[in-house]
Amino acid sequence: MSSVDGRLLILDANVLIDYCATDRWVLTLISQHVGRINVPATLLDEVEDLDESECDRLSIQVVELPLELLEYAGKRRPGLSYYDHLCLLAAKEGGWTCVTNDGRLRRECAAETVPVLWGLEPMLDLIAGGQMTVAQAQEVAERIHESNPLFITKGIVGRFLTRARNAARRIR
Repeated sequence: MSSVDGRLLILDANVLIDYCATDRWVLTLISQHVGRINVPATLLDEVEDLDESECDRLSIQVVELPLELLEYAGKRRPGLSYYDHLCLLAAKEGGWTCVTNDGRLRRECAAETVPVLWGLEPMLDLIAGGQMTVAQAQEVAERIHESNPLFITKGIVGRFLTRARNAARRIR
Protein backbone atom coordinates (compact mmCIF):
# COMPACT_ATOMS: atom_id res chain seq x y z
CA MET A 1 0.00 0.00 0.00
CA SER A 2 1.33 3.43 -0.89
CA SER A 3 -0.59 5.79 1.41
CA VAL A 4 0.62 9.37 1.18
CA ASP A 5 2.81 10.17 4.20
CA GLY A 6 1.18 7.28 6.11
CA ARG A 7 -1.95 9.41 6.59
CA LEU A 8 -4.83 7.71 8.34
CA LEU A 9 -8.41 8.71 7.59
CA ILE A 10 -11.78 8.15 9.16
CA LEU A 11 -14.81 8.80 6.96
CA ASP A 12 -18.08 9.59 8.66
CA ALA A 13 -21.11 7.49 7.77
CA ASN A 14 -22.53 10.03 5.32
CA VAL A 15 -19.32 10.19 3.27
CA LEU A 16 -19.11 6.39 3.23
CA ILE A 17 -22.75 6.21 2.14
CA ASP A 18 -22.14 8.75 -0.63
CA TYR A 19 -19.24 6.79 -2.09
CA CYS A 20 -20.92 3.40 -1.60
CA ALA A 21 -24.04 4.64 -3.39
CA THR A 22 -22.07 5.94 -6.35
CA ASP A 23 -18.53 4.64 -6.94
CA ARG A 24 -17.05 2.31 -4.35
CA TRP A 25 -13.79 1.96 -6.30
CA VAL A 26 -12.93 5.52 -5.21
CA LEU A 27 -12.71 4.27 -1.61
CA THR A 28 -10.03 1.78 -2.68
CA LEU A 29 -8.10 4.48 -4.51
CA ILE A 30 -8.31 6.78 -1.50
CA SER A 31 -7.13 4.07 0.87
CA GLN A 32 -4.26 3.07 -1.40
CA HIS A 33 -3.03 6.52 -2.46
CA VAL A 34 -4.33 9.22 -0.11
CA GLY A 35 -4.45 7.58 3.30
CA ARG A 36 -5.63 4.33 4.81
CA ILE A 37 -9.33 4.48 5.58
CA ASN A 38 -10.21 3.27 9.06
CA VAL A 39 -13.82 2.46 9.86
CA PRO A 40 -14.87 1.67 13.41
CA ALA A 41 -16.78 -1.63 13.41
CA THR A 42 -19.62 0.11 15.24
CA LEU A 43 -19.98 2.63 12.41
CA LEU A 44 -20.74 -0.15 9.93
CA ASP A 45 -24.23 -0.33 11.49
CA GLU A 46 -24.96 3.05 9.87
CA VAL A 47 -23.86 2.12 6.35
CA GLU A 48 -26.10 -0.28 4.44
CA ASP A 49 -24.35 -2.62 2.03
CA LEU A 50 -20.99 -2.21 3.75
CA ASP A 51 -19.81 -5.02 5.95
CA GLU A 52 -16.40 -6.29 7.01
CA SER A 53 -15.88 -8.46 3.93
CA GLU A 54 -16.77 -5.57 1.60
CA CYS A 55 -14.41 -3.31 3.56
CA ASP A 56 -11.64 -5.85 3.09
CA ARG A 57 -12.33 -5.96 -0.66
CA LEU A 58 -12.19 -2.15 -0.81
CA SER A 59 -8.93 -1.91 1.20
CA ILE A 60 -10.74 -0.32 4.16
CA GLN A 61 -9.47 -1.23 7.61
CA VAL A 62 -12.21 -2.13 10.09
CA VAL A 63 -11.05 -1.23 13.58
CA GLU A 64 -12.37 -2.21 16.97
CA LEU A 65 -12.34 0.80 19.24
CA PRO A 66 -11.73 0.53 22.97
CA LEU A 67 -14.89 0.08 25.04
CA GLU A 68 -14.09 3.26 26.99
CA LEU A 69 -14.17 5.26 23.75
CA LEU A 70 -17.49 3.72 22.71
CA GLU A 71 -18.96 4.52 26.11
CA TYR A 72 -17.62 8.07 26.06
CA ALA A 73 -19.15 8.61 22.61
CA GLY A 74 -22.49 7.78 24.25
CA LYS A 75 -22.11 10.97 26.30
CA ARG A 76 -22.91 12.97 23.21
CA ARG A 77 -22.03 16.53 22.54
CA PRO A 78 -24.91 18.79 21.59
CA GLY A 79 -25.47 18.68 17.85
CA LEU A 80 -23.46 15.51 17.24
CA SER A 81 -24.97 12.08 16.75
CA TYR A 82 -23.42 9.13 18.55
CA TYR A 83 -21.62 8.11 15.35
CA ASP A 84 -20.32 11.62 14.64
CA HIS A 85 -19.05 11.90 18.21
CA LEU A 86 -17.43 8.50 17.77
CA CYS A 87 -15.69 9.70 14.59
CA LEU A 88 -14.41 12.77 16.41
CA LEU A 89 -13.12 10.79 19.37
CA ALA A 90 -11.53 8.08 17.22
CA ALA A 91 -9.84 10.69 15.01
CA LYS A 92 -8.49 12.55 18.02
CA GLU A 93 -7.34 9.39 19.78
CA GLY A 94 -5.76 7.84 16.68
CA GLY A 95 -4.30 10.96 15.10
CA TRP A 96 -6.55 10.42 12.09
CA THR A 97 -7.95 12.94 9.62
CA CYS A 98 -11.74 13.12 9.77
CA VAL A 99 -13.46 13.24 6.37
CA THR A 100 -16.94 14.71 6.72
CA ASN A 101 -19.42 17.10 5.15
CA ASP A 102 -21.18 17.69 8.47
CA GLY A 103 -20.67 21.31 9.53
CA ARG A 104 -21.07 20.64 13.24
CA LEU A 105 -18.61 17.73 13.19
CA ARG A 106 -16.13 19.87 11.25
CA ARG A 107 -16.39 22.64 13.88
CA GLU A 108 -15.92 20.15 16.71
CA CYS A 109 -12.88 18.67 14.93
CA ALA A 110 -11.40 22.15 14.53
CA ALA A 111 -11.99 22.87 18.22
CA GLU A 112 -10.13 19.66 19.10
CA THR A 113 -7.36 20.34 16.51
CA VAL A 114 -8.34 17.23 14.56
CA PRO A 115 -7.43 17.52 10.86
CA VAL A 116 -10.53 17.51 8.67
CA LEU A 117 -11.36 17.19 4.97
CA TRP A 118 -14.57 17.64 3.00
CA GLY A 119 -15.96 14.40 1.54
CA LEU A 120 -14.90 15.19 -2.04
CA GLU A 121 -11.42 16.47 -1.11
CA PRO A 122 -9.59 13.12 -1.12
CA MET A 123 -10.30 12.98 -4.87
CA LEU A 124 -8.16 16.12 -5.26
CA ASP A 125 -5.17 14.15 -3.98
CA LEU A 126 -6.02 11.36 -6.43
CA ILE A 127 -6.08 13.85 -9.29
CA ALA A 128 -2.81 15.45 -8.16
CA GLY A 129 -1.25 11.99 -7.91
CA GLY A 130 -2.44 10.93 -11.35
CA GLN A 131 -4.70 8.13 -10.07
CA MET A 132 -7.88 9.87 -11.24
CA THR A 133 -8.74 12.30 -14.01
CA VAL A 134 -10.78 15.46 -13.58
CA ALA A 135 -13.47 13.89 -15.77
CA GLN A 136 -13.66 10.82 -13.52
CA ALA A 137 -13.81 12.99 -10.39
CA GLN A 138 -16.49 15.14 -11.98
CA GLU A 139 -18.59 12.07 -12.77
CA VAL A 140 -18.27 10.81 -9.20
CA ALA A 141 -19.07 14.23 -7.71
CA GLU A 142 -22.13 14.64 -9.93
CA ARG A 143 -23.38 11.16 -9.04
CA ILE A 144 -22.93 11.94 -5.36
CA HIS A 145 -24.89 15.16 -5.90
CA GLU A 146 -27.68 13.18 -7.60
CA SER A 147 -27.89 10.74 -4.69
CA ASN A 148 -27.46 13.39 -1.97
CA PRO A 149 -28.59 16.77 -3.39
CA LEU A 150 -29.49 18.24 -0.01
CA PHE A 151 -25.92 18.13 1.30
CA ILE A 152 -23.82 17.92 -1.87
CA THR A 153 -25.27 20.83 -3.80
CA LYS A 154 -24.49 21.97 -7.34
CA GLY A 155 -22.50 24.82 -5.79
CA ILE A 156 -20.34 22.40 -3.83
CA VAL A 157 -19.76 20.33 -6.97
CA GLY A 158 -18.87 23.49 -8.93
CA ARG A 159 -16.34 24.62 -6.32
CA PHE A 160 -14.89 21.11 -6.21
CA LEU A 161 -14.46 21.05 -10.00
CA THR A 162 -12.57 24.35 -9.90
CA ARG A 163 -10.20 22.88 -7.34
CA ALA A 164 -9.97 19.62 -9.34
CA ARG A 165 -8.88 21.49 -12.46
CA ASN A 166 -6.27 23.35 -10.41
CA ALA A 167 -4.98 20.04 -8.98
CA ALA A 168 -4.68 18.66 -12.52
CA ARG A 169 -2.71 21.71 -13.67
CA ARG A 170 -0.17 21.16 -10.91
CA ILE A 171 0.78 17.73 -12.29
CA ARG A 172 1.42 18.93 -15.85
